[in-house]
Amino acid sequence: MNRPLRIVAITLGLVLAGAVLGATAGAVALAISLAVTGEKMFALTFAAFVGGVLGAVTAPVLGWLLLRSVPLGQMFVGSVGGTVVGGVAGWILLVGSNQIESALYGAFIGCLLSTLALRRQAVVRAAPE
Repeated sequence: MNRPLRIVAITLGLVLAGAVLGATAGAVALAISLAVTGEKMFALTFAAFVGGVLGAVTAPVLGWLLLRSVPLGQMFVGSVGGTVVGGVAGWILLVGSNQIESALYGAFIGCLLSTLALRRQAVVRAAPE
């Protein structure tokens, strides 16, 4: 496979994986948030849809720009974990004008922080002693 086709295939794979894992992270974060706060459940499909769209957009960007030296499994586990923790924290702490907005901010910040931590860990691991 030549280089341009390989780049397109990897990017499409990142988009697909980001969409699936973003949808999962959105639904899990909302379910945990609602369970912790004791509020009534509303459509998890909305959280899954938003998470899927945002995951499809951010996964290739983060993968190509920040996490090229991080194994894919570790990248997805770390970023999904950070997204879920950040989304739950945002929902509970209510830093925006409403809980959904707050959870989205928290999820984005959690994903970004976990990504930066993975990047730093990869750079430290690759540094010669």
